[in-house]
Amino acid sequence: MRKISRSQLRAFAIAHTKSKQDGKCAICQKPIDFTVMGRTSDYVVDHNHDTGEIRGVLHRSCNAAEGKVANAAGRWGAKSTKYEDILVFLRQLVQYLEQDGVGVIYPDHKTPEEKAAAARLKRNKANAAKRARERATLRKDKNDT
Repeated sequence: MRKISRSQLRAFAIAHTKSKQDGKCAICQKPIDFTVMGRTSDYVVDHNHDTGEIRGVLHRSCNAAEGKVANAAGRWGAKSTKYEDILVFLRQLVQYLEQDGVGVIYPDHKTPEEKAAAARLKRNKANAAKRARERATLRKDKNDT
């Protein structure tokens, strides 16, 4: 493996993205705009923080998301900040999320119909309270005159 200099980074990112990533972010697969110059550029060169090896070119926001997910998974799920442990946890998480449920509904879950009924009840109570305040104001005005 060879190490590139910081001055080679932009040229590497453009060439790598065009030749290996079809001009797209390695995560979201949407086009990367290299025409933006300076600190607010649309891309970053992502690398493995353990080995230093470049993984690909990402949108700045995708890189931030990757870092946040890796940190959260490492701290809360894998209980380790090693990439190998985080990857095992994330694979297991995806497998868990893709499996079928156990056939029982959680007690606090509301169906769309139940949510609509609760919203209607809340609206009706708010309207009733508003009408009561208006009637009280009218009575007060009437008594003051």
